[in-house]
Amino acid sequence: MRLIPALSLLLVSSSLLAAPGIDSATWEYQVKPGDSLWSFADQHLSSPAYVPRLQSLNHIADPYRLTPGSRIKVPYPWVRQHPSSAQIEEFSGEVSAHDAKGKPLPINKDMRYPKGVQFQTGNDAMLKLRFEDGSTLLLNANSSAQLQNEIYYPSTGSAKTEIKLDKGNAGSSVIPNILMPNRYQIRTPSAVTTVRGTEFRVNTESVSATMTEVLRGKVSVSGKSKAQVDVPAGFGTLASGSGKPTTPEALPAAPDLGLLPASSSFNPPLLKWSGDQQAVAYRIKLRGPGEHGRLLAERTVAAPQLFPALPANGEYLLSARARNQHGLEGFDSSKTFTLNAFPPPPLLFGTAGVQEIRSQSLPLKLLASPQQPVQLQLSRSSDFASISQNLTLQDGDITLQLPDKGQWFWRVARLDDKGQPGPFSDAQQVVVKGLFSSIGNNTPALLGRRYPVSGAHYTLKLADNPAMHNISYHDTQPQPAWLLDKLPRGQYFAQLEVNGDDGYHAVEAIEKINIQ
Repeated sequence: MRLIPALSLLLVSSSLLAAPGIDSATWEYQVKPGDSLWSFADQHLSSPAYVPRLQSLNHIADPYRLTPGSRIKVPYPWVRQHPSSAQIEEFSGEVSAHDAKGKPLPINKDMRYPKGVQFQTGNDAMLKLRFEDGSTLLLNANSSAQLQNEIYYPSTGSAKTEIKLDKGNAGSSVIPNILMPNRYQIRTPSAVTTVRGTEFRVNTESVSATMTEVLRGKVSVSGKSKAQVDVPAGFGTLASGSGKPTTPEALPAAPDLGLLPASSSFNPPLLKWSGDQQAVAYRIKLRGPGEHGRLLAERTVAAPQLFPALPANGEYLLSARARNQHGLEGFDSSKTFTLNAFPPPPLLFGTAGVQEIRSQSLPLKLLASPQQPVQLQLSRSSDFASISQNLTLQDGDITLQLPDKGQWFWRVARLDDKGQPGPFSDAQQVVVKGLFSSIGNNTPALLGRRYPVSGAHYTLKLADNPAMHNISYHDTQPQPAWLLDKLPRGQYFAQLEVNGDDGYHAVEAIEKINIQ
């Protein structure tokens, strides 16, 4: 009586196998005590109709009696499965999503995105997707990718994921699965990259060229001609046109970021690192402030340097990797640095050069108020290793009593809303001589702080409004000093700009000053 049902099951399974485009990959299942093909099918197969075919495929004499420890080969299409989806783990900057019909979708970490969804990232943006098996896709700036297929096999935790990368750069981390290998594939207009558990990147900057870089494991890359190469860890290949992917070549080494400063009191900070002779460019990422700070920049720079205008004090993380002449990018280096540039120091009414006085009373005019207090320090040495006076001032017009004759140095810093000082101004030197001593000419000047920038030049702008419209005065000097007798009298809003070699550009905060 069992002959007819078995025959019908055989016919059904044969018709299923005859379907076009069947996946040829197989899962090797290790038989456990008490297993039969029927109990296996009930737990792991999408239909019991596959049992007779599975018996024939594995040359099993009795479907009710299996040898523990033996292995059964199971074609992936027969394994129980369901459509899967991706979830956003992290995003930053301008990110958009559309469904298969082009309808805009919200960018939400609580939402599930099925196959057909198209994601796009803008300048300095990123998107990280996590799939049901734990694998991730990192879509970098100015990239576009579509989720073309997502299938999950709950019996094994394995997944089949297919992604179409139309343009840009994507990094993938595919979770190895010892039970049933994940199948993860990225398609571009010129190549197909297939893996079963590894970490790799795919970059397509044009429809005719695709770069694949393997960081861990091994991937298989095939071009339009179907020619295929296997790429091991630490190597990359280029697929272009209809030709075969190039012979794998070693990826560039991780850049040496040892020259980066541990901290900076200038914004933008001067971020420079050791160049690689084989590198024609560097891809950089900058995150912060803080350990979980957002992505601030993701771009390619021609030289081993970056001058980013940062939003606040705190710790930042710079990551960089080199790109060789073939467009392949290597391993990342990362290093943190701290910015302490806010609030910037005020402009000073001081003296161009050393100030000489006969009395120990030093009159000062500072840009200080109850709303913008400053901290003043006095020292015998220009490095302020030992502080003689440390004063918090809310009044701009004061007379500082110097403890003794001789050489002194003073400097000021603005206090933030927590009463903490920002970076200090340049040290101002004053020499107290005897009451009847001759003194040199003290030339009053408006002073800014000097930047440690090659080719630096400083521009002072004065306007009658904080938006800096209707500029009344505009002058550029090689040093941040402007003689008061050359400046217009009255109340102005002042702005200091700094420009240097390699495109360095900084703007100090606008502040209100009274020039008398």
